[in-house]
Amino acid sequence: MNSLTKPQIFTSEARYAFGQEHSVDIELLCGGEGRGDEKSGEQWRAAEAVDVSKSHLCVLTQPCESLVEDAVCHDIVVRLNQQTFSLKHLRISKVSLLPDGRQQRIVFSNDDSEDETGQENARQLWQISYALRLLPAQQEVLQYDEFNLPKVPARGLYTEEARQERLAFARETTGATLSEVEHIRLDPKALVSNIEALIGSVEIPVGIAGPLQILGDHANGLFYAPMATSEGALLASATRGATAISRSGGVRVKVLGQRMLRVPVFVLADLSSALFFAEWVQDHQQEIAAQTRKYSNYANLVEVHAELMGRSVHVQFVYETGDAAGQNMTTTCTWQACQWILAQMQSFPGIEFENFLIEANLSNDKKVTYNSYLRGRGVRVLAETLLTDDVCQRVLKVSARQLFTAYNQFVGGSIAAGMVGININIANTIGAMFTATGQDIACVHESAIGQLHMELTEEGNVYATLRLPSLVVGTVGGGTSLPQQKECLELIGCAGPGCAHKLAEVIAGFCLALDISTLSAIASDQFARAHEKLGRNRPVEWLKLGDLNEAFFTDALAQAGYRDASVNELQPLSLSSKGSSIITELTAHKINKLVGHFPFSAITEQGDSYDLMVKVKPLDDEVILMLNSMASMCDARLAHAYNEFKNQLGFKQCHRRELAVMAQTDERFTRFAPKTYHTWEDSSREAYVIVQEYLNDLELMDSADDTSGWGIEHFNAAVDGIAQVHSIWYGREQELQAFDWLVDAPTTDTMTEKMRLWEMLGAHAQQEFPEWFSDEDMVRYRDRIYAMESWYPKLDSMKKTLTHNDFNPRNIAFRRDENNQLTLCAYDWELATMQLPQHDLAELLAFALQPDFDPQQVENLIERHRQQLQAASATDIDADEWRLGFTLSLWDLAVCRLPMYVMAHTFRHYPFMERVVMTSRRLLDNERNRLEAAGFVAGGLSHD
Repeated sequence: MNSLTKPQIFTSEARYAFGQEHSVDIELLCGGEGRGDEKSGEQWRAAEAVDVSKSHLCVLTQPCESLVEDAVCHDIVVRLNQQTFSLKHLRISKVSLLPDGRQQRIVFSNDDSEDETGQENARQLWQISYALRLLPAQQEVLQYDEFNLPKVPARGLYTEEARQERLAFARETTGATLSEVEHIRLDPKALVSNIEALIGSVEIPVGIAGPLQILGDHANGLFYAPMATSEGALLASATRGATAISRSGGVRVKVLGQRMLRVPVFVLADLSSALFFAEWVQDHQQEIAAQTRKYSNYANLVEVHAELMGRSVHVQFVYETGDAAGQNMTTTCTWQACQWILAQMQSFPGIEFENFLIEANLSNDKKVTYNSYLRGRGVRVLAETLLTDDVCQRVLKVSARQLFTAYNQFVGGSIAAGMVGININIANTIGAMFTATGQDIACVHESAIGQLHMELTEEGNVYATLRLPSLVVGTVGGGTSLPQQKECLELIGCAGPGCAHKLAEVIAGFCLALDISTLSAIASDQFARAHEKLGRNRPVEWLKLGDLNEAFFTDALAQAGYRDASVNELQPLSLSSKGSSIITELTAHKINKLVGHFPFSAITEQGDSYDLMVKVKPLDDEVILMLNSMASMCDARLAHAYNEFKNQLGFKQCHRRELAVMAQTDERFTRFAPKTYHTWEDSSREAYVIVQEYLNDLELMDSADDTSGWGIEHFNAAVDGIAQVHSIWYGREQELQAFDWLVDAPTTDTMTEKMRLWEMLGAHAQQEFPEWFSDEDMVRYRDRIYAMESWYPKLDSMKKTLTHNDFNPRNIAFRRDENNQLTLCAYDWELATMQLPQHDLAELLAFALQPDFDPQQVENLIERHRQQLQAASATDIDADEWRLGFTLSLWDLAVCRLPMYVMAHTFRHYPFMERVVMTSRRLLDNERNRLEAAGFVAGGLSHD
């Protein structure tokens, strides 16, 4: 046999371990000491089972001279869960002594698998392996009957006392606390037709997607869809699809009809009787319909059809059910009609029925079937839209052709998979809207049958249509009368009679919106990048909230010099601020571990109390993944450019950077930052933690959304404080560059190589917020980028320092002392970098000033910053060069930082963003006017 035909083994045999749950004992028949076998002289000895496979058995036993490698054990008896297995003549393939010297590990191998004994051993070993996979049979299986089978108490009772009794029973029986499930706002007496054996409720988050412009016979206008779900990104994706559709002219919807089936089966004595019965049913449709009308105001029988299967006759009752979904009412009507039919058949002596069932699965109730796909069950509704190529690129970040090409691939995959119909993920929309509006959740299965169709028009646009043949919905009865579900129906104007078709049109429109959005995300590779996770090659014992215990805080206080403080009580505090930094907040949504801000009051045995904030930092790679996934949801060109430079944008080592910055002891820093008690990092646990003072009652804390309270004294205090911090490292660039936590500091080379990225960030900002960014703004923005090779070297040549690099009202506040003097407190230093000190001032003014600021105030603050830094650093600073440095820093901020904020604003609304954009434009206008007045050409900083 050559190498091409030789069989290859790619996997090792599965091994199954013996556990404490298995009742097992093993005896070995071998020579030496032990319980003797009088005939052979060999000895039985006990062993402890370890694991087993089809070809081996591993045990532990006391050391024995006869148990050596290649020796043969003539008999092994395994008793497992009341079964006995016998193994003959197994060879000892491996012997190893355990570290304690008291036991040795023996591996027995079944080498002779070809002979009769070996084959029997293989069968026995496999049976042992199989037995381990089953539940242990340590105790006899209980047999339940009508006397000992437990019963849920208070059955059929809808009172609060009955609910509490059932809760107590469930807790006692299962051990579950049910402390959250027990809470319910609903009146048990109002739930008689909704649920049995009520114990509580489960809360599901509800959000709204949209708006979506719907053009239908019943639904017409802008609609916001309520969706109840715990699946992240669902509503965001549906909203994106709705935006694309609405900006393309809306979605046209049409209800094509309604059908609700119930198909009982009649089993007759023979085929001739079945034929007779089928003909009789067909000829008495009006009489049968009259019987059904006695039992419902909504169910209207429109068709009766008999289907023969041998001597069984399946009679299809096809109803229109108006505003009700109709499963229960049609069952009642059909059953009553069938009783009337059976009574009528008694007039025909030769017709005998052997059986009758109200349902035999031909009605397709809650099942995906081709019958429902072709003929429909529930409301049959159609949605269509024409997406322009321009909207596809601006909103969906793909071209119309890319979208259409991806659809064709889905068609092929759907056919190969044997799907009933073709759709992307309409079940998400249907499930979420069904839950929110009180529909029968089990009907999501059949309701999610859909046929998505796309065409590429001659104009290069995409025509998309979606047919839902089996949308089982109603606006009366069932869960639609529950108060919260009723409110969700009211949100879309679909509560009560006369609204079922309107609800169907709304659901169909949002189903098409989600399918379009999800398909575009896959076509542009956004789907994969958005779900990208950080790979790890080892298990990590992540930090847990329980690790922040008394011992942790005792150690933190000791590190700060409070060595006699022993914490014996912890009290969680509320976050008086808006919580974590933007980076930590956004990253926390992408990872499943402890990150963020956690405030505590630590009380010591001596009675002292310390209010502390624990900051747990995400890894730099986690931050980078979050930002890259955000960029992937934008324009494909931006996504590609961002992905290329994702590791070179100043976020590497951000998890260590703040720890290093906060560990500084220079009074020029500590005076203007939170008091730091302890910094701790453990790379094996991915734990990077800072323990600081709990900032409370500071002036203008978290004032980014509203800076109207900022007065000149606040700006002066901020400038004076940050100048002191800047003075520590001013002109010490080589020393800063030696720190391994300070990487990716911007330089001319690194900034100019990213020019394509800066351009795409600007283009994205204008696409998403055209009301903020005009064409003239984009001309000026590109001018700054294209001229970067001229002006950035000038910035690069100036003296730099350690800058905050996120110096804005989100991260700074003020202390006011007993003399009414203000002192800066700057926190969240995770983005600190080496840059011109003016960069922090430029960012502060862009974020804190109102758009109608006084230009003279800007000049005063720039000069104040220079003078304060000059005094603190004992260094002469040229005023003209300093002023130019501010201009360059403002350009740098406008090109590289503000567009990043706008990108984040696309996905998470920041109330301050519009004001910051307007103020930044005014600052840039101010600089342009100054340069032009001085005779400079702004782009290259050369004289006219």
